[in-house]
Amino acid sequence: MTVQSGGPRSGMNIVFAQGRDVPSWEQRHASGLIPDRWPYGLDGVTRRFQEARAVEVGPLRPLRLLRALLARRERQRDSRQTTISLSWEEDVALRMLEQYPADVALSGVIWATDAPNSMAARLKQRLSRQALRRMSLVWTLSKPQVEIVERWLGAGGPPVRYLRFGVDHEFFAEKPFPSAPMLFSAGGDRDRDPATLFRAIEIVRRERPTIEVMVQSRTLLQPPDGVTVVPYLTHLQLREAYERASVVAIATRPNMHASGMTVSLEAMAVGRPVVITETPGLDDYVQNGETGFLVPCNDDRALASRILTLLEDHDVARAMGGKARERVVASFTSAQMADELAIFAASVSGNSVR
Repeated sequence: MTVQSGGPRSGMNIVFAQGRDVPSWEQRHASGLIPDRWPYGLDGVTRRFQEARAVEVGPLRPLRLLRALLARRERQRDSRQTTISLSWEEDVALRMLEQYPADVALSGVIWATDAPNSMAARLKQRLSRQALRRMSLVWTLSKPQVEIVERWLGAGGPPVRYLRFGVDHEFFAEKPFPSAPMLFSAGGDRDRDPATLFRAIEIVRRERPTIEVMVQSRTLLQPPDGVTVVPYLTHLQLREAYERASVVAIATRPNMHASGMTVSLEAMAVGRPVVITETPGLDDYVQNGETGFLVPCNDDRALASRILTLLEDHDVARAMGGKARERVVASFTSAQMADELAIFAASVSGNSVR
């Protein structure tokens, strides 16, 4: 597969960020090093849209973007000639609009509704809104975010749909539950809350001083004594950490886009229970008391209490992990997510999925 560059094409373009290097991703996937043939499992869209190809955006060209935002949008009526462009998130959608113009455009929305913290962020948010209003359909990975995006885009905006995120359940395969307890945490997006996580771990280690704890994070905060912090893990190392863990814990700040769902689903796919702070939409991914526990944001004591519950009751932790794996396979695989995206594309393009 060759990444195409520049300009519209017939069929479907699945548009990735600059430098994503999908051909290299494919090679590493074939070698068993990473999940999914394309990032986010978007290769699965080709099961329904067989002509779909991966392309990559270049640097943002402001004048071309401005022309694209101001141009009158015209929809091609003959579905046999319809071109479709699809991007995973709004940053890529900006570049997609001016570099891969199409009759039908779709994009995910993740960060755009966050409160901007600088003039540059406010400008970017305004540009993102204008670009997303020109989409044929947008989606969110958090059900409560749908209404927020609808209000933000305003009257005349595109339909907004909820898309269940999914992971490669074959790469993250179920493994026997470990005999020795171990606590693991991973993730570094801007909504992670390492301060609350570290306070919770400190409480856990006071109760269980011999427990092994590993945290993957780039935080500059000082971790509690006895905690191993690594800034980066490969996908293979991440999978191994899930397999060794008996509990996976995640702390996030309040947000609307279900931060932490990727690590949650990957851990659940391996058969491990998750303890995560509850933000809107997380309860679609982690069932409280069934596949893990949801606790309030900024509550280190509640987080520690639920972690200790699972560390101290091996049978409960193993049973929750088994249910977690079943739930991922039933509802949260990357293949299921890609099929839903194909249905979204078909619904606004007039094409029938194959």
